[in-house]
Amino acid sequence: MTNEASKQSRVPLIVAAVLTCVGLGAWIMQVTQGMQITALTDTYIWGFSVAIFYAMMACAAGLMALCGFAEFKGSVMDRGERKLAMMFAAPAMAAAGILIIMDLGNPCAFFSLITSLNLTSFTVLDFWAVLFCVIVGIVYLVMLAKGSSNKLIGTIAMITALTVIVIEGIMMANNTSHALWASGMSVASFLVAAFTGGTALLAAIAPRHKNLFIAGLLAVSAIVLAEVVTGLISGTDLSRGMMMAIVTGPFAPYFWIQIVVGIVVPLFLIVKTNHVIPAAICTFVGLACHKLWFVLAGEAETGLAYHHIGSVAESFDTMLYVPSLIEVCITVGALALAVLAFIVIRDFIFKGDVR
Repeated sequence: MTNEASKQSRVPLIVAAVLTCVGLGAWIMQVTQGMQITALTDTYIWGFSVAIFYAMMACAAGLMALCGFAEFKGSVMDRGERKLAMMFAAPAMAAAGILIIMDLGNPCAFFSLITSLNLTSFTVLDFWAVLFCVIVGIVYLVMLAKGSSNKLIGTIAMITALTVIVIEGIMMANNTSHALWASGMSVASFLVAAFTGGTALLAAIAPRHKNLFIAGLLAVSAIVLAEVVTGLISGTDLSRGMMMAIVTGPFAPYFWIQIVVGIVVPLFLIVKTNHVIPAAICTFVGLACHKLWFVLAGEAETGLAYHHIGSVAESFDTMLYVPSLIEVCITVGALALAVLAFIVIRDFIFKGDVR
């Protein structure tokens, strides 16, 4: 490798390191100054960070499940492709876990949750499931590097990955005060997101599987259509008003970014240009926007159900949410940490061992 090529190859590493430091600095500000410096309020206790967390876990867990499946069907991914996939999936899941700790505002809150061992709480179960996913991902990666992976670790990887996604879906559906979340559709939505995100990354690693990626995009399109139609024809003013707020109101930017950037653009790129990696990135953006409007509308709906004045649609228009710079920096820092870890693992820990 020439010196010029070597310098260019280090640019992503440097950028990721800088953004990680920015995110760490923003988190320190949040911890020292309090959650009031973010856009989160009593209405919106979850926002941009949680949406990115869900998207990261969907993509990483979906990819790990596909790696596990490939232990039984080698045509999906060979060992080298599985190793490359787990080099991304394991640190992405770890960075997602760190992001959700940051989103709590104070590390003490995380330790209180994790040590409570309240296994009736799906929030606690989700933390433990994410942690176990990270551990399994690291073990699986080490086994792949040593050439000792087998169907047993593949089975464990699939079960672990699917479990964390199902728990997250149930955690949302268990919030019965949020009509938008409290249905089996939440679990289905999370599973479809994992399939779509996983197949997007699979196609980026092994482009021969782009048809699976297309199937994932069509599946998430069907889920979104079902959610929108169900809301619009609902028999309650609150549900109809909520869905109108998603399609044409304050949450519409996130909805239409998902439709255009997250579905239409990737389909065009795959079918017409074969640019799979840009399509996968757009799909991640779409999944994040899907979870963002899903989370925000559900939170807004709860408050309006008790004290809205005037028409429901007009009341939703007052429920604006724009991520603060601090929250954006924290979230981008966590994403950069995943990229940084991937580059370090690929270029330094397993240097020369990735084709």
